[in-house]
Amino acid sequence: MKNSKPRTVLKPIRIPEKVVKEIEQEASSRNTTFSDIANYRLQHHQNPLTPELLAKIQDICNHAIEAVKNNSLTMAKTTELEVSLLWKYLK
Repeated sequence: MKNSKPRTVLKPIRIPEKVVKEIEQEASSRNTTFSDIANYRLQHHQNPLTPELLAKIQDICNHAIEAVKNNSLTMAKTTELEVSLLWKYLK
């Protein structure tokens, strides 16, 4: 059976330096390639709610519920920080 990886085409494009740095950092942290991250972003641009992001949102919801159940200001503040970081990611 042949490799089932789809054929690729080399297309030079101009990418802002900031985006290149973001993609390089993400690729490094995920131990993958620049191309893999760039292609993933291109394929999901219309639906940023990827499984990874949905899991993060669920984690935040779970933390918020625990904060309320435990009447914990510390847990609430931590959850608030997580939400803030998520909004920065989604912008």
